[in-house]
Amino acid sequence: MENPVLQVGAIALEILAEEEEEAERLMMIAAEIAAQEILQMEEDEGLEGVVWDKITININEFHAMNDECFKLHFRMSRRIFENLCRAVRQHLISKRRLIRERTPIEDIMLMVIWLLATPDSFRSISPQFGVTPGVLYYFFAYVIMSLREMSEVYMTWPTAEERATVSTAFLEATGFPGIVGCIDGTHVYITGPVQNAASYRNRYRSYSINVQAVVDNTLLVRDLVVGEVGSMHDARVFRRSALHHDLLEGTRLDPDEHLVGDGAYVLTDFMMIPFDNHGHLNHDQMNFNRRLSQARVRVENAFGRAKGKWRRLKFLHARNQAIVVDHITASFVIHNFIILGGGGEDFLIQQELGRPIGNHEVLGNEHHEPDEELAEIDDREQAAQRRGVEKRNLLVEAFAHI
Repeated sequence: MENPVLQVGAIALEILAEEEEEAERLMMIAAEIAAQEILQMEEDEGLEGVVWDKITININEFHAMNDECFKLHFRMSRRIFENLCRAVRQHLISKRRLIRERTPIEDIMLMVIWLLATPDSFRSISPQFGVTPGVLYYFFAYVIMSLREMSEVYMTWPTAEERATVSTAFLEATGFPGIVGCIDGTHVYITGPVQNAASYRNRYRSYSINVQAVVDNTLLVRDLVVGEVGSMHDARVFRRSALHHDLLEGTRLDPDEHLVGDGAYVLTDFMMIPFDNHGHLNHDQMNFNRRLSQARVRVENAFGRAKGKWRRLKFLHARNQAIVVDHITASFVIHNFIILGGGGEDFLIQQELGRPIGNHEVLGNEHHEPDEELAEIDDREQAAQRRGVEKRNLLVEAFAHI
């Protein structure tokens, strides 16, 4: 007689499969609608009623590319790509979103990576992989959602031991002690939202999402804040973040550790910024600015590298805030995944970290509009600012004796 436990298990799997098929059918309908909206934005014309003919392609030819060609198109080595596919598959299984693998994850990831890596439209990409724009959007949506969820694994705040390693690397390259991360914001441009469009309009008079990142000496993103509107000041994005709350509470960093940022941020004991240069800085203050700038430029390098690889970050045809957040976060998760993959790929060598910067790269000369909200600060923030002034003065004095 068949084991009753196995019988119950088989029935449960059948029910789950039926539920999965119905959920997938509904998601495909939603994906078709969303794809039509994106196609209309990309093509600037209505595409309703278009019947997409199936184009037969051999996707195995993508898998059979030589390593250099594969890396050129998909922005990572085949080895790291295969590891990424395994990680995504395991995540989907753990979330009970993958019961039957109708389309191999490897094929899906080829489509999604190609989409993230190029500014090509959904219309132009879908025929290359023999799918409709709706199917491509369906794969895209659930993969970037999964990658965003995986940020908890691949985007973590450094441990005390890791912070010591990062700090030592910055000290040896720049002579600036205590740096455990570089912080800055960047803008990802988007289609003008239907609602509250004015709040997304940045100082460049374009619509964007503000992205804040903290990176270490290897360009690994250690903290990411995605979703604040483009009009929001970098200092306010930081002040609203969980990171700022934790730093103000005295967690995440030791007293001799700090982040470095540009003049848009506020000087505190956990945030070192350059002296404003109005033409009256002394030699020691200028030296401080140069050392800080040489370290802090790493966050710009990280943004440049991420946007260079994942070129869709330069402009997103999207109005759905959740999709925008998932897309941006997913791109930086893959950025980290490649660095963590090791093998010499994308690791920043110490000599590059110590590269002297040009005079145009030294911070302090740029003008930053103050954030009006920062006029209202509590006692803890005032105390942190006082300690920041003291710490910066001590560092300037220490540099004078080197």
